[in-house]
Amino acid sequence: MNFPAPFVKNIRDTFGIAGEEWLQGLPSLLRGLCERWDLTITGHAEDLSYNFVGYARTNAQKNPVVLKVLCPDGILDKELQWLKYYSEVTPAVLAVESDQRAFMMQMVSPGSSLKSLVKAGKDDEATSVIAQMIRSLGKERPAGILPYKHVRDFLPTLSLLHGKLSSELVLLVAVLYDELCMTAPRDVLLHGDLHHDNILASADGWKVIDPHGYVGDPAFEVGAMISNPLDCYPSGQPLEKILDQRLDILYRELAMDPYRILGWTFCYSMLSAAWSIEDRQEVPENLLQIVRILGSKITS
Repeated sequence: MNFPAPFVKNIRDTFGIAGEEWLQGLPSLLRGLCERWDLTITGHAEDLSYNFVGYARTNAQKNPVVLKVLCPDGILDKELQWLKYYSEVTPAVLAVESDQRAFMMQMVSPGSSLKSLVKAGKDDEATSVIAQMIRSLGKERPAGILPYKHVRDFLPTLSLLHGKLSSELVLLVAVLYDELCMTAPRDVLLHGDLHHDNILASADGWKVIDPHGYVGDPAFEVGAMISNPLDCYPSGQPLEKILDQRLDILYRELAMDPYRILGWTFCYSMLSAAWSIEDRQEVPENLLQIVRILGSKITS
């Protein structure tokens, strides 16, 4: 199987020698899983990033399934636990191979991502769906569940922004991020990466996939969508108007303090910029524009 070049580059850049070894062993690992679960792989996800996500069918019943293998630092139990906890809005897990950090799950049908609405010029509708999914999540972390990273643990990551973005923005995010964590109304089990590519259409409503799994302020969940989808961001009108329209929908449809929604869209976008610097030593231009606009809204 030939893996997409961006996927290979992500793994090599992020994990170094461990990533190269993982890539080299992935074909053999997939063959072993197919034998164990009696599957035939039919393809892979179009936008592989860090985990391998393949499409397959069972040889006996010819049922379509999804095969996922986590990247070298992936923690399988945390993802499986998250999917089980939010089983009403996630695909069913059908089989697990813990030693290989791999599992098989139900294929979501028709499976088109929420990005399809953005491509069709229905960004407002897509934003409403995201608000709906945020309302479907947001459960408090139950006792006995595995530990998930708290969003406040990302505060040191923001130091990567020094010298890369304006000192005003870097100071603002340092103060605001800490404030939002300290004043959170409660801590819930978050998806942490709830954007358009991770919400899929199914016969019985929208389904959520690929959780990062964090604990923190419920409003943190709005952050990932504000700069997505990366490859087909709405155009045809000023960026500030697009952001205003998205924010207005979130304000209207979520029972959250608008200040916290705006604050977390800014803080998460700045955190995304820091991750981009960490991985690629640069910040995408669209994201730079977004943090500047959101920062000016907070300080105005």
